[in-house]
Amino acid sequence: MELLTISNIGKTFTHQARTAGVHRVDLEVGQGELISLLGPSGCGKTTTLRCIAGLEAPDHGRIELDGTVLFADGTMGSRGVAVAPERRGIGMVFQDYALWPHMDVFRNVAFGLQGARRSRVEVADEVERALRSVRLWEHRDKRISQLSGGQQQRVALARALAPRPKVVLFDEPLSNLDTQLRDDLRLEILDLHRQLGLTSIWVTHDQEEALGMSHRVVLMNEGRIEQTGRPPELWAAPATKFAAEFLGATNRLSGTVVTADDQTLALAVDDGPRLYLTTRSPVAAGDRATAFIRTSAIKLIDKPSAGATNVVPAEVIGQTFHGDYSVVTMRLGGTAIKVKVDRLLDPSAAHRFAHLDPSQLIVFRDD
Repeated sequence: MELLTISNIGKTFTHQARTAGVHRVDLEVGQGELISLLGPSGCGKTTTLRCIAGLEAPDHGRIELDGTVLFADGTMGSRGVAVAPERRGIGMVFQDYALWPHMDVFRNVAFGLQGARRSRVEVADEVERALRSVRLWEHRDKRISQLSGGQQQRVALARALAPRPKVVLFDEPLSNLDTQLRDDLRLEILDLHRQLGLTSIWVTHDQEEALGMSHRVVLMNEGRIEQTGRPPELWAAPATKFAAEFLGATNRLSGTVVTADDQTLALAVDDGPRLYLTTRSPVAAGDRATAFIRTSAIKLIDKPSAGATNVVPAEVIGQTFHGDYSVVTMRLGGTAIKVKVDRLLDPSAAHRFAHLDPSQLIVFRDD
């Protein structure tokens, strides 16, 4: 059941003769879902979030939450609607926390309940409930400056949860934290999401965060939705070149299609080998095309077996160590590709063979 429906939302900004924003965004969010808006900086994900929250007024479109219209543009003879942010039943957790430094933790969380027509006792009860849910009740009398970054972000989350919103919006809430704290807080938020039955929209440019947390991922590019789906679907079957390149550490191989049928095709890589792919992509012999393959879908081998497909000579030109794995850069014809391996290579072995899994090569015809 859809709790939140966004229809044809658009918002345009113009700066120094350049336009940005969002263009005709449609999205439905079900009760209890955690949806991630994923994409590079400037793709429109935060603008979309702010339009939902009421912090930006869309140029057109309609936003409806649990049967109540929060925004309608008033076109085609209908009455325009713009519900104030504090009356939308939506909580928001900001990237920069947006906490009051002169207030203690308790008053920061209580601030989110102002104007809700609750008694002092009711406010105190809601604040205690919210702070206990993020394990900060014992810190209620501390000033914000006395807290760590992770604790401050949990105060911001408690403030968003205190009014019991129907939807919680997260605008890159973990980007200011170090890696370990970010991982820990991500798990805490996921646990809270399940325990409290939240419905959430999470904005991030971090694909690992989006894929690891979300029921569905909405991939955005240049103000539009590029692709929507469950994380495994987007990972396995990107629908566009942008999706293929953005999702995962990906190599690009340009070339010309030599042969193609309903199941397989052969791609002659520029200044490189001929590769065979299992594909349903609408390409034909003679087309210029780009194939994408992730670093983890390439295996390094010392000696090819007889009749092996897509085993090609490759020259190691560098490698970087990442702790649990290394990334090896190899020259494949005229193209440099990266391969993820679980060990450091012997630098004396400069020439090796690479096996490119045919089922993991994704091809798109060049426009």
